[in-house]
Amino acid sequence: MLAEKPLSSGHLNGVNGVNGVNGQYKRSSLSNVIKPCFASREEAGELLAILLKYYAQKENTIVLSIKPTATLLAYELAKELKLPLDLFLIRTLKIDGLTIGAITDRTDNPLQNEQIIRGCDITQQQLSEIVNQERIQLETLKHQFNPPNYPLSNSENATVLLATDGIQTGQNARCAIRLLKSMGYRGRIVLVAGVIGSDAQKIFMREADEVIAVKGPQNVGLVSSWYQNEEPTNEQIKQALLKAKE
Repeated sequence: MLAEKPLSSGHLNGVNGVNGVNGQYKRSSLSNVIKPCFASREEAGELLAILLKYYAQKENTIVLSIKPTATLLAYELAKELKLPLDLFLIRTLKIDGLTIGAITDRTDNPLQNEQIIRGCDITQQQLSEIVNQERIQLETLKHQFNPPNYPLSNSENATVLLATDGIQTGQNARCAIRLLKSMGYRGRIVLVAGVIGSDAQKIFMREADEVIAVKGPQNVGLVSSWYQNEEPTNEQIKQALLKAKE
């Protein structure tokens, strides 16, 4: 059974996961048994807005989509709460399958996992090459979607709603949070998602000030399997960002 209760920080009791024979399914078959519970990412955004209504028209508050495919969810959330919307462009830095850091177009300074970099004997030249390659990808995305790139408030009273359609591994969300902090952002960080695993929710409560999701099953599987419609096209993402500026 899919979770029927909204999930927020401190709201773990009574949230059901996906149960099969004897209450278990093999992880590999999870995506085959999940039935979509959102008609679209827009619907998930509208439901999140209900949970986050106390942020409506709040000063120094912005909605940041942490991946392009979550932009339609973030757009509905921002529209309902009457908040500005932006796309937080992020590229992870990887070598041999290991994530060693991340970059964003909002700062020249990469986020680096020094422990992994030292442990894997990654040279500065290797690191620079990876960063440069991902910078090119960032510029491509920036040209493709043309996000407004609003400056973030330096106030401790500011709030960023980091929005995503779902969290499976949590890698992108973790990088987003840590990049914000490395940039010197001092305000409140709220991670919001259409769906997040209950274990991941507990972990992110240590990194974000608040974690809010519509669904909080034990296992998420493929995020796309929670949505009836396909992932948005690049043109739909671009149009959502344009409409948000109006």
